[in-house]
Amino acid sequence: MNIDDSIQESLPAVLTIAGSDSSGGAGIQADLKTFMAHSTYGLSVITAITAQNTQAVHSAIRVSPDMVAQQMSVVMSDIDVRAAKTGMLADAEVIEAVATSWQRALEIRGTAIPLVVDPVMVSTSGTRLLDAEALTTLREKLLPLATIVTPNLREAEALLNMAPHAIDSVNAMRQAAAQISSQFDVNVTIVKGGHLRPTDSGTVIDVVYERASDNFTQVSSARIDSANTHGTGCTLSAAIAANLAKDLSIADAVRNGIRYVNEAIQTSYKVGRGAGPVNHAYALCTMPIVRPTLYNPHPFTQYLKDNSSKLWQQYTQHSFVRQAAAGTLSTHVFVHYLKQDYAYLKHYARATALAAFKSDSLKEVSVLVDAMQACVRESKLHVEMCAQWGVSRADMEMEQESWSSVAYTRYIIDRGMAGDVLELLVAMYPCLLGYGEAARIAANDPKTLRQGNPFWPWINAYACADFQAAVAQGRQVIEDLVSRDILGPQRLKRLVTTFCETTSLEIKFWDSALDING
Repeated sequence: MNIDDSIQESLPAVLTIAGSDSSGGAGIQADLKTFMAHSTYGLSVITAITAQNTQAVHSAIRVSPDMVAQQMSVVMSDIDVRAAKTGMLADAEVIEAVATSWQRALEIRGTAIPLVVDPVMVSTSGTRLLDAEALTTLREKLLPLATIVTPNLREAEALLNMAPHAIDSVNAMRQAAAQISSQFDVNVTIVKGGHLRPTDSGTVIDVVYERASDNFTQVSSARIDSANTHGTGCTLSAAIAANLAKDLSIADAVRNGIRYVNEAIQTSYKVGRGAGPVNHAYALCTMPIVRPTLYNPHPFTQYLKDNSSKLWQQYTQHSFVRQAAAGTLSTHVFVHYLKQDYAYLKHYARATALAAFKSDSLKEVSVLVDAMQACVRESKLHVEMCAQWGVSRADMEMEQESWSSVAYTRYIIDRGMAGDVLELLVAMYPCLLGYGEAARIAANDPKTLRQGNPFWPWINAYACADFQAAVAQGRQVIEDLVSRDILGPQRLKRLVTTFCETTSLEIKFWDSALDING
């Protein structure tokens, strides 16, 4: 049995360089759980071993700098590390060993690797984890190597030699983020606002500063009233690193990482008698989207169809298509449909252009440009078919949009304006996927009339190899987007709802055409 290359392909490898937390909520344990939840392969370099639980760090011993360097060397010489993060680094000698080993690995590799530095200084329970000498070495040796640094308020103050609690507002967070990037030559600084005094808005604000563009972004999340926040800093930096390993842009990697941590806190459960951990596995437990297999090569698509099964069957086996396949559809009905669909295609092309605008992948943009050109070709087919019944292009342009067309197209555009590229493409998906499937069902039905059937060219246009290839291409874009995302329960539910609603609107679009005959 041959296994498809895409199924055999390795997961992107992500390296954590951090201490061990015997309670499992922070450190390398949290990082490795986070890497797995993001469908990446976790590697680890252990810098320290702690005896801790949810209440306190009882003791800690460092791993020798030489052993830290050896771990980094042997792992990075063998495995294609796509991103890395640092956490607890014990002392100045360990930090120097990490910085030197990282530079050496990059020189051997010859290409840059994203590095997320979480400047861990104090544990959640209040134990100091970094002394003054180590802090100086961190500033001078490691921060200049970082792609992203993720201090909380107290860590940002320590990095900048500020008094405790000097950062007491969002504006102060912005100033600190810019100063850290400038002073330590860091591309992106994220100052986390979880320790900022709660406001009436009930939100947590994290400030993201990108030095290259001198741009600030404020990411707001719901403030969750929970004691289970042990390891949130480790988890966020690990999530960002995993997203970068999957080739997400920095902006998307950060935004998705923050959302992952927020939802992991929301779904956490009690462990121990102190500050419990977040639920790193919430996505694995609640998201039944597995990796592609021979028997389920498109798992997200299958999940959408499974969760809209009655609607999907009603749509792909609609009476409009069955009558067209049998040659019994009213010409009047079909011409009305063609004119309405001609108008719809303009809006669909606009939505495709919006998706291209929202995408940060040139590969996706290329596919979406092809889809826009396909809309033009499809509209030409509509014009040619209408012409045989004496309907001109001018007549089609003058046709007033039906309520079903207006409702459908505006819904798609609204989803595109309100959501991200994945939400928009899921809203557009029933049209692409459903037409391909409905036409394929009709084409494979021996009862379908081909000779002398004026509607057969329409069915064949969507059953033909070219359109089926376009379906496969569009499907792969969506499956790839999902593989790089973390679909928590709320987001997954929203995507399924969008898919079901647009499927329902597709059904109503054909219903409205049949209704003109009374």
